[in-house]
Amino acid sequence: MTRPTAAAGPMRLVPTAWDEAGNDVMQSVLTGKSMKVRALCLTTPDVVIPIVFVPGIMGTRLKVKGRIKDAAWFPPDGGWESLVLALRHIGRTAADRQRLLNPNTTEVDDDGPAFPDDISKTLLGFAPGKTDAERVKWRGWGQLHASSYLSILSLLESSMALIFDPASQGKKLTSHWQDLVMSRQDAAKLGAQKPFKPLQERQLQDAAEFLYPVHAVGYNWLQSNKVSAQRLASEIERITAYYRSKGRSCEEVIVVTHSMGGLVARACAQLPEMAERILGVVHGVMPAIGAPATYKRIRAGFEGIGQVVLGRNGAECTAVMANAPGPLELLPTAQYKTWTNQGERHWLRVSYLGIGQRGLPQEMESFLGEGDPYAKIYLNNTADWWKLIQEDLVDPVAREKREKLDSTGKVTVKEPVSAFKKFRDNLEAARKLHSIIKDQYHRNSYAYYASDPERLTWNEVQWKCQMPVPSNPQDALLANDDLNGSVELLFKENKRSRFLIQVGRGKGDGTVPAESAESARKHVVQIFKHGGSASGHDSYDHQYSYNSPTTQAVTLYAIVKMVSESNLVRRS
Repeated sequence: MTRPTAAAGPMRLVPTAWDEAGNDVMQSVLTGKSMKVRALCLTTPDVVIPIVFVPGIMGTRLKVKGRIKDAAWFPPDGGWESLVLALRHIGRTAADRQRLLNPNTTEVDDDGPAFPDDISKTLLGFAPGKTDAERVKWRGWGQLHASSYLSILSLLESSMALIFDPASQGKKLTSHWQDLVMSRQDAAKLGAQKPFKPLQERQLQDAAEFLYPVHAVGYNWLQSNKVSAQRLASEIERITAYYRSKGRSCEEVIVVTHSMGGLVARACAQLPEMAERILGVVHGVMPAIGAPATYKRIRAGFEGIGQVVLGRNGAECTAVMANAPGPLELLPTAQYKTWTNQGERHWLRVSYLGIGQRGLPQEMESFLGEGDPYAKIYLNNTADWWKLIQEDLVDPVAREKREKLDSTGKVTVKEPVSAFKKFRDNLEAARKLHSIIKDQYHRNSYAYYASDPERLTWNEVQWKCQMPVPSNPQDALLANDDLNGSVELLFKENKRSRFLIQVGRGKGDGTVPAESAESARKHVVQIFKHGGSASGHDSYDHQYSYNSPTTQAVTLYAIVKMVSESNLVRRS
């Protein structure tokens, strides 16, 4: 926003609203002479650059299509809500979860709780709506998981509106900008991996001449990110059209993404004319080329709160994820490799004690499905025990119907369409999305990620047996699978051994390995790598990465760089 119309001294911020023509309207009250706090009125600029925030998987609230309050996925925003959610889902079967989280019968819910701080609430005054709740909803904030994203939405709203201290008449940066951004103007402090140019005050002055309303655009994360990209494009058009209808110049937006939202934004930028409608993109902790944790979860279940809805084991997870393209698009692409001291290698392997050349036990390993992961791992429907999908787990709803018996005890429903064919169609949609966004980024992209040894991540999936086995387990048969990461294999020598999925050991943020996020490096203007406390950075969890002061600083830095170096700035 532009400089204040009030004089210096103690001030309180007065909401700025717009009338039908887009004129600024401020309303305050008269006070006695003893009241020394002045009303601060901010006038809105003629040029608007909306900031559009796109969340990660499970970051958008979903409801059953056509039903206002029928939740499909309402993420909890507190300890009590987590307990209620757990109790609601604890008794649900795999078939129940498949029915509930069906990409064709769910849609975005925008009625979630969103309570911005007082400054942000005041700055939302020019959004359409008669109440704070209506204005927040119009901005899309109610679509997102509040605990994960409300703080970054509020921070972006207030930070970009108040770059300079209003009491200084635009001559002095706010203490917020000084402490959070300018004091970190160092490549090492921010983790910059490319030649770093600190912000100059002139760039901040240029950026301060524009209006940055913050919008949230959720999406149905069960659907393909290709579909979500089209939704994002439509929302960008709707948002910019509104500001133009109020007499403002508004042609471009800045997109800020979290996790899988980065894939949505990259696909969106490939749509006709959309690259020109986006001024720049900030990608936070993006699984740019997938994450092996997706394989682990389909085979063995989720960790944390995710297991409550998406599944505690392989049966429950397969019932949801095999029938939804969005989650499958987080599988490692053909580009993904694991980093080792000896170089890069395939991400799926089995380790075991075999018999060495001298007849003594020796630690050995074999790579599983090396080469084309789509054909050899994901679409593998052979007897290979390490394949991604067990066909009989894909469609428990159809299995329920087949198992219904009539009064004579006979099956009343014939064999349905192949369950594996249903999965294949979804996996092919995922492969198509991978192809669309392969090495494709908006020309003005920035990114940050964690390579934190304190946040161990599945940068590979390792099946391991601690006991000697008679031959290569790659060729053994599956005798039993507990669907929680433990399998019993039958060897041709008629011996059995148990193999377990090992915990993640790679650097990352607990979900996205550094290998995946780092792959964006050659395609972005700047990328920030955060190594946790050992590197002098914040150690942040994947889901709440935007709560870190370091990531907030790089996001604000990137936004100012985009704007100050754009054609929107009039140079003297």
